Amino acid sequence: MSLSTGSIEEIYLKTGQGHDRRVQIYKPFEQPISQKTKYLIMNDGEELFDESDSWNDRAWDIDGKFLEYKNSGNSMDIVIIAIDNAKRANGNFVDDTRRYVEYFPKESIDYFEDGTHKFLYKSFVDKDETNHPLFIVNTLIPAIEQKLDVTLDSSNLGIMGASMGALSALNTAMEYPELFGFVGCISTHWIGIKPSEYLLLPFNGLLNRKPMIADEATIEAIIKYSAINASRLKDKKVYFDHGTEGLDYFYPEPQARINQIFDSNQIKYAFKANEGHGHEPKYFGSRFIDALQYLIN
Repeated sequence: MSLSTGSIEEIYLKTGQGHDRRVQIYKPFEQPISQKTKYLIMNDGEELFDESDSWNDRAWDIDGKFLEYKNSGNSMDIVIIAIDNAKRANGNFVDDTRRYVEYFPKESIDYFEDGTHKFLYKSFVDKDETNHPLFIVNTLIPAIEQKLDVTLDSSNLGIMGASMGALSALNTAMEYPELFGFVGCISTHWIGIKPSEYLLLPFNGLLNRKPMIADEATIEAIIKYSAINASRLKDKKVYFDHGTEGLDYFYPEPQARINQIFDSNQIKYAFKANEGHGHEPKYFGSRFIDALQYLIN
């Protein structure tokens, strides 16, 4: 992979889904690891660097953003740990549904009202083998600790994602607050997917379909889960943002409710609305350095 700056190393880790998961260890600045180094786990790793590596030919271009930051005379003692998602892990037709299942916060399923939604989520989503936080804690973190000869915990480790990856990042930090000191949530997908939309995900490239709309049952379950568990993030730093176009059009109302929950729990967070930004990697990447600076400074 050609990078604008820094160096990258790939490793592959076993998952419970019948395939190895690629993890990219990216060092944007040529400096040795020290006790001051911060580590950032990032979801959707294949979208972060090279467009040709991405499933949708779009990328955040974080190496380009680090180059701009470096050319402005800045430096940052950071290591990026980028995890590929499960969207097309096996190259199968139905794998478009894997990413949603993997990133959905399974603990929030208990907060659905009894009925079809809860039954479907319990049946198809609530599985240990697709539990992304468990993979991070039980497999990824020990592997990185061994490889880099470091201890990762809330003093030096954070997690970030966009869309469903942001929702998973928040969920992971809430469930394992002893391991994470900062959390970046870019264009968090609070609104879920209606069951009918979920079943049609594999056909998105074949059908001329309208954009998905918010699923109120999912929003309420996630909000309830967050309200009960937000206090676990006390003494952490959290970053939220969203745009105003595309899927991001649906985010202001649930994000405002989350902000109120964080305010009432006196959790330190930043929030920014970005006028004209859509739900695309180029917009996520344009906000990446600002989010990171807030989280680690």
